[in-house]
This record gives sequence, structure tokens and C-alpha cells, in this order.
Amino acid sequence: MRRPPTRVLVVAASLVVVAASILAVTASAQSGAANHRTRPFHLRKECPPSTMQGQIGDYCTVTSSNVAAIPAGTKIFYAQAAGPTSLDSDVILYAGPGNTATGHCALDFATGLGRCTLSGGTRRLDGIRARVDVSYLGGDDWAWDGRYRFSHDD
Repeated sequence: MRRPPTRVLVVAASLVVVAASILAVTASAQSGAANHRTRPFHLRKECPPSTMQGQIGDYCTVTSSNVAAIPAGTKIFYAQAAGPTSLDSDVILYAGPGNTATGHCALDFATGLGRCTLSGGTRRLDGIRARVDVSYLGGDDWAWDGRYRFSHDD
């Protein structure tokens, strides 16, 4: 059995190292690019007792948002009634005729903390994906803070 020359082994090993390095850099760039497509999401809403008592169809109104497609005045409707200690409901954001987004929210009344996700929409909200933390600000005011992206940004 004949051994390959040392030079061939060194070249082959070098090629393996270079290929592994290229794969690592490519994977890192792709994961970094995915992170750059997501953007900060900050929304404030008010939920006065006149529109939100924990019943099916109740809603809160957005007072400010850094997402242009979700302007102040957007309504967030709740599809399930709240329980005595929590809310676990599908939601529909209505940002004007034809501009809607769907998602789900869960909120613990004892802590005033929760999580909402948005998973799709229509027109200006088409392809929205968001994951936000919910927190109670006081009075009738709540905050949604997290990250969002639109699937067409890929």
C-alpha cells in the first residue's frame, strides 16, 4: 500500500479547513441577516372600561406605535372572554378598511404581564410577524414591546 505524499495531505487538510471556515462564516452571516430583518416593536394602547370589560368582542385602542402599518386609532379586538385571573385570546388588529392582523395574547392579571404574537395580516399588515411582551403601565394603559418583521422583507 502506497502512502500519499505529505504535500497532498497538507493541501487536502487545508481545503477541508477552508471549506469549514466558509460554511461557518456563511451560517453566521445568514443568522445575522435574519436578526437584522427584525425591528423593534413598541405600541401603547388604552383599554377603558367603556370598551374593555373582558367580554368577547371587546377592544383596546392603540394610542401610539412605531410600526407605520399600525397607527394610533388601530383597534385590538379580543375573540375570547377573559377568565377570572387571566386572558388567553385570539386577537384581531383593525387598522382601517382591509388592514388587519391576527394573533394571540395571553395575560396574567396578577402580574400584569403577558405575551402576544402576530402571525399574519392583510393589505398593509400582510405578512407581519411579531412577538411582544405585554406590561401594565397604569390606569387604562398597556404596553407591547418586542420585535417584528414582515415576511416580504426576507
